[in-house]
Parts: sequence; structure tokens; C-alpha cells
Amino acid sequence: MADTKYGHLIRTMIYKEGRGGANARQMTFQKGEDLAGFNLNFIIGIYDQVGDWAPNRGAHAHPFAECLFFFGYDPEDLSYLGADMELDMGKEQEKHLFSVPTVAAAPGGLAHCPLLTNKVYKPFGHFHLALNPGYTAVPVKQEGTTDGKKYSKYFKKLPVKKGHGGADAAQEWSISGKDVSGLPLNVSMAIHNKAGEWNPGKGSHTHPYDECLVFFGHDVNNPSYLGAELTIDIGKEHEKHTFNAPTAISIPKGTPHFPIVCNKVEKPYRFVQIGLGAKYESKKAD
Repeated sequence: MADTKYGHLIRTMIYKEGRGGANARQMTFQKGEDLAGFNLNFIIGIYDQVGDWAPNRGAHAHPFAECLFFFGYDPEDLSYLGADMELDMGKEQEKHLFSVPTVAAAPGGLAHCPLLTNKVYKPFGHFHLALNPGYTAVPVKQEGTTDGKKYSKYFKKLPVKKGHGGADAAQEWSISGKDVSGLPLNVSMAIHNKAGEWNPGKGSHTHPYDECLVFFGHDVNNPSYLGAELTIDIGKEHEKHTFNAPTAISIPKGTPHFPIVCNKVEKPYRFVQIGLGAKYESKKAD
């Protein structure tokens, strides 16, 4: 793909061994330099143990905003997490418990953690999404108390709904900036399980912001397995790129893309759309 115009935008995601314990068993970490220089970095991980994700480290904060998405790997049900979680928020370390797929927003400077897995029913996932090309953090000393609800506004249950079916999503959820403290971010996650063209007949489109399209599978014992083969068209030239492994595709703002065609599918797969704008916007490019 190196000798193509848009091949540099396609990146196979390599999974590596994580920290272990309650932290990731395996994970992939994509930085801005991997994502066309976008103001973005993300981690997708597999978790299956109880405990504190970073023992004895307490809370920390970033000079940039981030969102912490917690999801399950059930290939048919986005509404199942598979764990009981606790995420503390603020310098007071206010405790928040959840057992369903959830996003927690942490605007720049807002302390968060410890993060604990209290119980595991099935291996589950975490999608750390930060609005910065790289990752830095500073520790924050615990101080003060709250009424237990001071930081509740930063948590949102992910709104799962039925998709359009066919080659399009079987199930999906989506959030926008208003759901995550006004951050310049819109994100969706979907399960796809059929071959064919997505949004058939609608051609290509563009966005007024940078976008990242992320594809990964459900096999927690083999995260390098996507379970499908897909082809995406990029650019006004409709340059075609085909892939069959977990992949991140960076789409700079204004770049035409689509159609996406699932050529064959062996197992259901996941798709995450990350838009660096506060709401989803697109216009037809053809």
C-alpha cells in the first residue's frame, strides 16, 4: 500500500501483551503519529481479572481531554459488559459503580481513578480515547469529599439500539459532544455480521473534521482475528483498499470515503467511528 496515494492512512493494529493483573491482558495502542498526525490516541484492550488497574497509584489527570469507554465482547449484544466496575472521579476520588457499557468523560485537568474491576463474568473491553497525539499524566493527591454525585454528569450509559441490518449494523450505539461534557467528539460502535455493501447506493461522503474508522474482532483469545474481509474506497479517485485484520483507517477532514463493502464474513466484527467534531456531520462527495 506504500505506493498508493492513500495507503499511508491504513494501519493494521498490532496487539501486544498488556500490564496484566486487573489491567489489560492484551492491548493495541495507536498514537497520533500512527493516525495521520491526528489529535488523537487510543487503546483497545482485553480485561479478565479483578482488582485495581494501577495499584497504589491513586488518581491522575491529563492536560487534554479523554473518554473512557467500557464495553463487552459479546458478538450479538452490545448492551452486555461482563463486569462490575468502579471508577473514582475528581480529586475527592468520588466512587462511581456500573455494570453496563458506559462512557466516562474526563475533560482536561479533571482527576480520575483509581479504576477497579470488582467482578468479572466474561472478558470485557476498554476503549481509552484521548484528544492528544500522545499520552501523559500527572498524579493528583486525594483531598476533600463530595455528596457522591458531584461527578455523575461525566458518566453515561451507552445507548444501544437495533441497527439497519444487512451488511450495515446489527446493533449500534452513538454519542456526541453533548453526551461527553461538550468535548469535540462523536463516537459510535456497531456489530456487523453480514456481507455486502454498507449504505448501498449512497456513494462517498466527506466530513468537516478528522475521522478514524476502527475495525476489530470478538475473539478475546486471538485479538488479531477480525473475522471478515472488507474493502474501502478512499479519495475522489475511489482508490480501493482491502483488509482482513484489525485495522484503523485515518480519514483527514474533507477526504471522500466510502463505499465500504464486506466481501466475506466468518464471524461478527466490531466497527468504531471516531469523529473529531462535537456532532456527526457529513455531505455527499460524488
